[in-house]
Amino acid sequence: MDLSRFIPVDKSSAVRAFTFSLLTGSDVVIHIDGDLPEDVLSASKSLELFGKSLERDGGTFSVRGTASKPVCPVDCGNSATLFHILMAVGLHFGWDLELMGDNSLMSRDHTVFYEASKLYRGGFVETSLARESAQLKTFHLIAMLDHGGILHFKRRTRRNTEELLKIMGAELEEGENCLKILPVSKLGGYDLRLSGDPSAAFIAACAAIICKVPFDIGGIYGEDLRLRPFDILRNLGYDLKISREGGTVSVSGLSKISKKAGTLKLSDGDVPEIIDEIPFIAFMAARAGTKFVLHGASWLRNKESDRISESVRRFEPFFKSCEYDDGFEIAEKISNKYTGLPHSDDHRMEMLSKLVALDYGVPFEADGSCAVSFPEFNGLIKELEKMYNKIQELRAELDEVDSKLASLLKRRVEIGRSIVAVKRSEGLPADDFAREAAVLDRLSAENPEIAPLLRELYGRIFSWVKTQ
Repeated sequence: MDLSRFIPVDKSSAVRAFTFSLLTGSDVVIHIDGDLPEDVLSASKSLELFGKSLERDGGTFSVRGTASKPVCPVDCGNSATLFHILMAVGLHFGWDLELMGDNSLMSRDHTVFYEASKLYRGGFVETSLARESAQLKTFHLIAMLDHGGILHFKRRTRRNTEELLKIMGAELEEGENCLKILPVSKLGGYDLRLSGDPSAAFIAACAAIICKVPFDIGGIYGEDLRLRPFDILRNLGYDLKISREGGTVSVSGLSKISKKAGTLKLSDGDVPEIIDEIPFIAFMAARAGTKFVLHGASWLRNKESDRISESVRRFEPFFKSCEYDDGFEIAEKISNKYTGLPHSDDHRMEMLSKLVALDYGVPFEADGSCAVSFPEFNGLIKELEKMYNKIQELRAELDEVDSKLASLLKRRVEIGRSIVAVKRSEGLPADDFAREAAVLDRLSAENPEIAPLLRELYGRIFSWVKTQ
């Protein structure tokens, strides 16, 4: 089943594609296929408050004009990425912006960004990331545009920002663990065609595996770091194939598990790369019989919800689970009494509940919060369930046919053996190649579409009857 049509645009790239247009007076063109996640809609709608002109023609968005300070608060919805980029844009232009968002966004801890803003008081800045976060890196790089700077970090995070700034004409020098950005007086426009979201594609792949439906997903944003969850899934024993097509990636897979890993351990060095996929990786590991252990992920508690506690709540009815201050552990399956899976305003936790429910055949309907990042999630699940049910119906029919076929085959063997026994009692040879050829010719003529199979099958039957 081709799942590509359900996969939304890469949310991280799309939010940046819209908001970075605020940094230039040149024209910007963005090409996006499919419906926009709510976070991306929040970013596109915010542009008009900054005086930018936004026009849409099908999947092509054109942004024109020069940005000016909004005269009213800017609603960032649920998007922390938008919130933090606009903080940096305000710092870049010297605007005191009033930013707001939904309850989830405003309840999160943004202290590290407010502390970072204190560094930029009109000069070259050299600093280190206080947290390995692509959003925080983006904040620093935008803030450094005026006077330049050097940003040190421990590990690579998503590179959407570096790629886009280079397209706009910014001069970045990339070292092993640092980025140097030179002062820039003017940034240019860009024309971008955005690819599918790797995180949504990963969730879709997990859903297809759970529903036992073979799948293909093409046109995924091809950054290696973003594809690591698929590599982990493959290392867990799931049958996946990953192939590159130009700047994008395709993934295909089956539901079978070829091996079982003993334990999957993730720590603080792994977390920045797979932060949003961790709960799903944990579940896919546990259902494959692999013990999952996570440490060094305390900032999972500062996502749309406390994703450490929220994940464990979903796993506890089915697996031996343990929560830590900086992570959690999932071990072998248990037989707890099922009491229902929780709902959440956190779109990813809502999707996780649905995947767990799918796997265990328990009732759960995901609500509309999934549209924040994956507008077609519920449509995807319905199609997978429809496909799964159809496959199950056909398999039930196959089972009935197989039973009849086996019974008829058994009777044919019994008759064939009786003929061989009569021949041997009279001293006649068991072989009658003319008769066998006549049977094969008749059956092949009556069933031409499977003639090669019939000749192979009956050749084996003739041989087997005579040698037993």
